[in-house]
Amino acid sequence: MPQPDEVSDFSKLQCSIFHALGMSAFKRGHFEEALNFVSKACANSEAPAIWHRDYAEMLDRQGKSEAAEAEVRLAIQLDPNCAAAWETLGTILIQRGLLEESCDCYERAVQIDRTFSNAVNNLAVTLDRMGKAEAAEERYRQVLGLIPDNADIQLNLATLLGDLRRYQEALQIAQRVCDQHPTMARAQALVTYFRDILEPIPSGGNGGSESVSNQKRTA
Repeated sequence: MPQPDEVSDFSKLQCSIFHALGMSAFKRGHFEEALNFVSKACANSEAPAIWHRDYAEMLDRQGKSEAAEAEVRLAIQLDPNCAAAWETLGTILIQRGLLEESCDCYERAVQIDRTFSNAVNNLAVTLDRMGKAEAAEERYRQVLGLIPDNADIQLNLATLLGDLRRYQEALQIAQRVCDQHPTMARAQALVTYFRDILEPIPSGGNGGSESVSNQKRTA
C-alpha cells in the first residue's frame, strides 16, 4: 500500500505533467486544452505561484478577465516576489483603462526584476500614455538596453522624442530602424515626418501634415 509521502509525490508529479502539457498546448494555440490541463495542475494546494500566473494569462486570453484577475492575485498572494504575476496583473488592469493601477503593477515587476524586458516596456508605454514623458523616456531607454534591436520600441522612443520636439534625435533613431527594416511602413512615415520638419519643403507642399503623436505606439 502506498505511503502518504509516496501519494503526495505522485500527485505533485502528475500536476507537473498537467502543467507541462497545458503550456505545450498553449504554445500551439490550443487554448481550451491548455486551460483544462493547467486548471488541473493548479487544483493542487501546493501549486507554485507561477502556475497560477500561467493559468491567469490563459484565462485572460480567453476573455475571462475577472477569473484571470482572481487567479493572478492568488499567485501574488502565494509569492509577492513573482515578477511575472505582477506584470500579468498590470496587463489585465490596463485593458480596463486603469492606467495608474497598471503602472504600479509594472513598477513592482521591474523592482523585483530589472531585466524583465516585457515589464519595463509595458511600463514605458503606460507612462507614455499617461503623459509622463520624462519617466517614459527613461524606461524606453532602459528596455532598449536589454533588447537594443527591437524596432517597435525604438520607434516608440522616436515618437516620444518627436512629441518633445527633439526632432534630430527622433530622426536618427527612426532612420536607424528604417535602414535595418527598409519595408517597415511606420519607420518610413516617421523618417519622412521628421525630415519635413527639419528640412521644410517648398511652399505648397503637404509635408508634415500628420502630427507625430498620431504615429501609433506599440507595446
